[in-house]
Amino acid sequence: MAQADAGSAKMGKRPFRFHVIIFFVGMFFTVTLWDAYYNGSRPFDQEIASSLILAMGTLFSIAAGLFSWSLETRRASLEKEVEWRTRDLQETNKELAKKNQEVENFIQIISHDLKAPIVSIQGFTSILKSELGNSLQGTTLDYFNRIQTNAQHMNTLILDLLEFSRVGRMEDEKEAVDITSLLKNILEELRPEIDKRNIKVHLQDRLPHLWGSRRRLDQVFTNLISNAIKYMGSPQAPMIEIGFSSMKGDYAYTLWVKDNGIGIKKEFQEKIFQIFQRAPNPLKVEGTGIGLSIVKKIVALNGGRVWVESEEGMGSQFFMTWPKTEGGALKPESNLSVSQVAARNSSNEIFN
Repeated sequence: MAQADAGSAKMGKRPFRFHVIIFFVGMFFTVTLWDAYYNGSRPFDQEIASSLILAMGTLFSIAAGLFSWSLETRRASLEKEVEWRTRDLQETNKELAKKNQEVENFIQIISHDLKAPIVSIQGFTSILKSELGNSLQGTTLDYFNRIQTNAQHMNTLILDLLEFSRVGRMEDEKEAVDITSLLKNILEELRPEIDKRNIKVHLQDRLPHLWGSRRRLDQVFTNLISNAIKYMGSPQAPMIEIGFSSMKGDYAYTLWVKDNGIGIKKEFQEKIFQIFQRAPNPLKVEGTGIGLSIVKKIVALNGGRVWVESEEGMGSQFFMTWPKTEGGALKPESNLSVSQVAARNSSNEIFN
């Protein structure tokens, strides 16, 4: 770091440019002396002018040499600086990639090692519960149920960890994904929970095509919509809105999933995207704290970002940006701002 600062300070100095002064002074005197040589009325003037022109020519040669030397020195200095910084950056990237690989390998190994005993616990508890039958009652039955529930939770946690480690390492071929079709499939899969809670889902029409892995985009929207359902609470008119905006000149689409559920306290709105971090909620909803981390990782690897705007008791709106491509070009009339979406809800498709 100190070397980098020293290098920056060195590059920031502006030394006194003697050759520039020589050049301009020489230009002035040369023009003056040349005029005196041709227009001088006395031989003495022409003789002095001739000598001075010779001297100035010499100075010009020296100035040109100094100027060329200065440029070459500066160029060589900059090339060395660029080479040093590039090498330093490459080493840093290699070290970072190595550490990331170690972390991912560690997660994968630990996850596989943990999965086997968890599967055994689930299997043996199921066998014991089946063999004991009606003899399991009261506290004993409650203990067995807790064992099975915790084993299932641990198994889910392990699977989520494995999926988190795979994001960025094991990727499908990218394609232009029809988001409207994708969302309809997701909503159909989640329909039992949607119907159970009597939630109305407003899906904005003419959603764009996004360039990416269909499976990863499915994970992103499934996580966001599932969270909206789980943390809905009991509003009078439970509702989820899914839409997008794109202004002319924007490099990316902005997509969102909005609900009128229990909301998230401000101090947890950044933490929830960190692995194993969850916001406390009065509904006591079970979860692993990995889903939104997977969402963030997928979106970031595709050049976008994700964030949430929320007020406790007023619902949440999760936003994400996704870079545009030729396959996802919009029609001009679809370039809406976030504030314009409310005016279009009447034309949105409603799932109920």
